[in-house]
Amino acid sequence: MKAASDQFSQGREAALSGDFACAHDRFERALEAMRPAGAAASPTAERLAFELDLYEGILRYEALSAPPEETAAGEGTLAPELAPLEAPSASDAEISTAREAIASDAPGLTYDIPIVVNDAVLKVLATFQGQLHDIIARGLSRSGRYVPMIHRIFKEEGIPTDLAQVALIESSFLPRARSPRAAHGIWQFMPRTGRQYGLTTNAVVDERSDPEKATRAAAKHLSYLYELFHDWHVALAAYNAGEGKILRAQERTGLTDFWQLAASGLLKPQTQNYVPAVIAATLIIKNPAHYGFELEFEPPLEYETVKLNRPVRLKDIAISEDLPLEELERLNPELKTGVTPRQPEGYDLKVPVGRMEQAQLAFASAPTAPLPGPRRHTVRKGETLASVARKYRVSVARLADANGLQVGAKVSRGEILVVPGRSSAAVAAKSPAKKTETAAGPKVASASPKKSKSAPAPAAARSYRVRGGDTLYSIARRTGTTVDSLMSANDLQSPAIKPGDRLVIPPKAR
Repeated sequence: MKAASDQFSQGREAALSGDFACAHDRFERALEAMRPAGAAASPTAERLAFELDLYEGILRYEALSAPPEETAAGEGTLAPELAPLEAPSASDAEISTAREAIASDAPGLTYDIPIVVNDAVLKVLATFQGQLHDIIARGLSRSGRYVPMIHRIFKEEGIPTDLAQVALIESSFLPRARSPRAAHGIWQFMPRTGRQYGLTTNAVVDERSDPEKATRAAAKHLSYLYELFHDWHVALAAYNAGEGKILRAQERTGLTDFWQLAASGLLKPQTQNYVPAVIAATLIIKNPAHYGFELEFEPPLEYETVKLNRPVRLKDIAISEDLPLEELERLNPELKTGVTPRQPEGYDLKVPVGRMEQAQLAFASAPTAPLPGPRRHTVRKGETLASVARKYRVSVARLADANGLQVGAKVSRGEILVVPGRSSAAVAAKSPAKKTETAAGPKVASASPKKSKSAPAPAAARSYRVRGGDTLYSIARRTGTTVDSLMSANDLQSPAIKPGDRLVIPPKAR
């Protein structure tokens, strides 16, 4: 135990100085010191307690080596419509109303995460009830699709079910939500963290957008963070900011309580307000009407699965009105190209309940679809992610995402990059109509009825010059499109625009 302690102390100092290779070596030696050769060690209470402390200490200091992009959300992301949470503002009267609502809430309500009511929580709750009311209401209504599944998986993984509201703050429960930093899905996983928890991302599928698979991954990641910090508030802060940043803040201050860390000024405003946002959303969902939310929850997502042993196009499965393409796309948001993948174990295609036999018959007669092969580019001297993205006419965000990189990452001469194909939104003007949605509600993407080759071409995209006070959301509403379509059509890496910018507006649906 003395030898293990000495090695651990050396590893701790190395980790704090940034020498993680040395730290890992010292931690390995500490563990080896507890495995003496020869006879098995006696499992005394003192030894077991020491080994537990040693394991937890190694876990904490090795977590310092995790780069920011290996956090779930990649240095902090929120659903774009919840941007006001960066600096929530509410009047004294609104905060007073929020305080009275909590004080008069129904007795007997139970929570399985710690609920703290303080000024930070009251300010966020007041913002939800006021400025963000409609956006929160739409997200909570949409949550009806996924919360039963989330609760089931969280119970199976042994973590609090009230953590389901993390998905509201991350994505507003939109399975195809995408951040400018390449986070995807209702849990906003970054590429590397997704791979760490078994989520496949390639040219055909992105399982971060599969609500059920991503929920299982989120449960495991949240469980790991709780094992690391032993506090759900701190674990939530780490989900947003990354465990490395939280650990460094703790080391620097000696503080382990989230609220004290938030007051220290070492956490970004978004992280300071992230935990209050989850608490406020949990309070609301337990008694929505009491907090001013008249909700009609969408029905839980239900489906059956059909095992496919070869790739086919979804449109070749959707051959009748009872099995519409739009429904297949909604049930299988992880499909990136409308083609199912080839997997050794087969691919489980989700189909509407009662349509399994019909889908099996359609699959039997459907032609095998060629899988899109990824293009590869060898980086030349002086090239950047942005210059390679321009060359292949893809956004920097999609190129970075396909290679597990951050948007601002540097690339080296000779490095091989996988170049993704053009997104479906980028070619929407050439495709039949389909509905998409944002956290602001359902929208209609650019579309036109199917036409023969001799039919007139669909309406051309329009141009719009940004005026003072415009946002992508307000422009999307005014022009009948979506924020996602605007970002894709204009290769925008973030929703930020400024007066004078000229945007391409995809054609309206007819």
